[in-house]
Amino acid sequence: MTERLPSASGGAQGRWRLLRHGPGGRAWNMAVDEALLRSSAHPLLRIYAWEESAVSIGYFQSWKEVPEGRAFVRRWTGGGLVDHAADLTYTVIVPGDHPMARLSTLDAYRIFHTAVCQALFSVGIRAGLAPESDPRPSARCFVRAVRFDVMAAGRKVAGAAQRRTREGLLHQGSILWTEAAGRSRIASALPEGFSRSLAVELVADELGVEERQLAERLERERYATDRWNRQR
Repeated sequence: MTERLPSASGGAQGRWRLLRHGPGGRAWNMAVDEALLRSSAHPLLRIYAWEESAVSIGYFQSWKEVPEGRAFVRRWTGGGLVDHAADLTYTVIVPGDHPMARLSTLDAYRIFHTAVCQALFSVGIRAGLAPESDPRPSARCFVRAVRFDVMAAGRKVAGAAQRRTREGLLHQGSILWTEAAGRSRIASALPEGFSRSLAVELVADELGVEERQLAERLERERYATDRWNRQR
């Protein structure tokens, strides 16, 4: 791990949507992300929270990895189990016709996690990118760091998972921070971290009518169902 603030190198000029959402249900949170990927014509950063102490599991994971008694939802992205009891969650979406949608998985991780590092630095947290992956396997996201995850004080504090479709790139990120006050400061700093690191302008926005309607349908028909959540 390095404690030097990394450079994103090759930022993407332009205007991005910025969506800030308060606590939402586990199925709703995942439905909104998919709806935005399917419908947003512009890149965006979404910052949101969870109504309950839920966990999310990666698309390819077995639901039996979920701790007994915990509410859970299956993400559309891969990766390991994430406990949302004490984290800040954010999503980056890049439409398929945008140059950043053609980035490799590693390059996208590096660029987006560099922006997270910028935000952490701005609130006094020394952070850097993991130079290589931990070879030890784990079903839990924050037990094992992979290359370009965010590290601070010798531990992983931010990870992510991605999915790519014809519509574009979906990057779902989690920043683990046990103190609520710290999470609030990071949430406030995150847009500026992305703006400075990627050389983009973030413009405050809300869900459109069609985006909300699609999210409501996806919540009802997919993310709130056992057919989806217990499929493996």
